[in-house]
Amino acid sequence: MEILEFNEEIKFDEELILVLGYFDGLHLGHQALFAEARKVAAVLNLKIAVLTFPEKPTLTFEKFSPDMLLKLTSDQKRADLFAENGVDYLVFKDFTSDFAHQTSEEFSKNVVLKFNPKVVITGFDYTTGSDMQNLKSTEDYRVIIIPEQADDQGKISSTRIRKAVEEGEIAQANALLGYAYETTGLVVHGFARGRQLGYPTANLVIKDFIHLPAVGVYTCDVLFHGERHRGFASIGYNDTFNGTEKTVEVHIFDFSGEIYGEKLTVLWLDKIRDMIKFENMEQLIAQMKEDERIARRYRL
Repeated sequence: MEILEFNEEIKFDEELILVLGYFDGLHLGHQALFAEARKVAAVLNLKIAVLTFPEKPTLTFEKFSPDMLLKLTSDQKRADLFAENGVDYLVFKDFTSDFAHQTSEEFSKNVVLKFNPKVVITGFDYTTGSDMQNLKSTEDYRVIIIPEQADDQGKISSTRIRKAVEEGEIAQANALLGYAYETTGLVVHGFARGRQLGYPTANLVIKDFIHLPAVGVYTCDVLFHGERHRGFASIGYNDTFNGTEKTVEVHIFDFSGEIYGEKLTVLWLDKIRDMIKFENMEQLIAQMKEDERIARRYRL
């Protein structure tokens, strides 16, 4: 997959299938667009291009708050997901005021036609231009609008997934995503309390602007050097030890070795429990043994 920046000079000579959207998380609803794109591309023997944005379009319209920078996937994971969904050209465009103030006709002329599209695929809620209209078919290209994708709880959306992650409902978030929610972090030195308890942990610093699951203990899988290991992870403040700084700590089962400075990817699978402040270390160790039993027995 080729990654490009949209600019005035960009122009594709070959005909393409163009998919439009922001795609935070690239969840099951989004994946329906790419399933259709792959089907059409196979029939017409064309490649697939995506025009998307590096940040949420709401940054252009609403008062800024730091939470607006948080995403469901890192930039690298998002690119990987596009590639897995059959994208050949991933094109980024900053969502500026000038971009937003175009009419639908200007958007078609200044943006869409640059991709020389035979077919354009969008979601039902994707609007273009200052007149906020759905893109319409023209003599140059056909538009396919994918209807709302829903489960028994309603529309599958990034908003629902963000809420599930922030409330610790990881299994629900994963069901809507179609894959395990993940966080990548750098292993740094902590207080080494886990080692004293018989459960050495990797303390992670998360450098990406990613939504973290709610405070609690979770069953997880850990990706390290291409191998997948089961473990459990905690997000919290080390209440038993009167901690004040939020930490992400991961214990990997049946694993030993010094891994400081390494990157680990945590695949969050299911929540085990909320954080508890224990009276003594014996109670904490007993609970961690139960956490381990639950995590080891978890089946995907």
